Amino acid sequence: MSRRTGTIALTTALAAVGGAALAWFEIPYGSTHYHPTYAVRLDTPGLAAGWADDVFVGKVTAREGVRHTDGDRLLWTTYRVEVQSTLKGKVSGNVRVAQEGGDDPLRRQRVVVGDAPALLPGRTYLLATRVAPDGWHTAPSNFLPLDLAPDKAGSDSGTDPSAAWREGVRHPSSQRDLHPSAVSRAADPAALYERARIG
Repeated sequence: MSRRTGTIALTTALAAVGGAALAWFEIPYGSTHYHPTYAVRLDTPGLAAGWADDVFVGKVTAREGVRHTDGDRLLWTTYRVEVQSTLKGKVSGNVRVAQEGGDDPLRRQRVVVGDAPALLPGRTYLLATRVAPDGWHTAPSNFLPLDLAPDKAGSDSGTDPSAAWREGVRHPSSQRDLHPSAVSRAADPAALYERARIG
């Protein structure tokens, strides 16, 4: 085989592989919905504040991507969040917040867990999270972030949407099946917070 023929064959093969890869990413996403059962409730500010390490207002600056955990079974979407104010805990600066579910580009699958809407870059939310040992502030699917945009939170009516959360932080509700968080068990909680900070 001549060098020219070999080059043409290689170019053709690479074009075919590239075309197949492009075709794969043109396939529409399928959807899988999960509705897990949780041992704790997070549907009121008092319950969420009693569970959370941190309650804070943060602006989502970017969607980072998806990650698998727990033997590749759980899918999490991670976001960069700029903390604007803290109602509870020691969170500050720019942190990584993870929500259950997301778009898996390799499997072409959209995984929807529970009813929590995905965070949107550019929006500001009131979040209740726990710090995970791997450096995420986790927001499970049974927690509904409070979108502080005027059209979502009712700010245009003159009411303060975070007032109930401040009250919930002052008077958190306890739950019987609540497990201690990684922060409450850690010998050095500051190290967990430092791992969750971004640059």
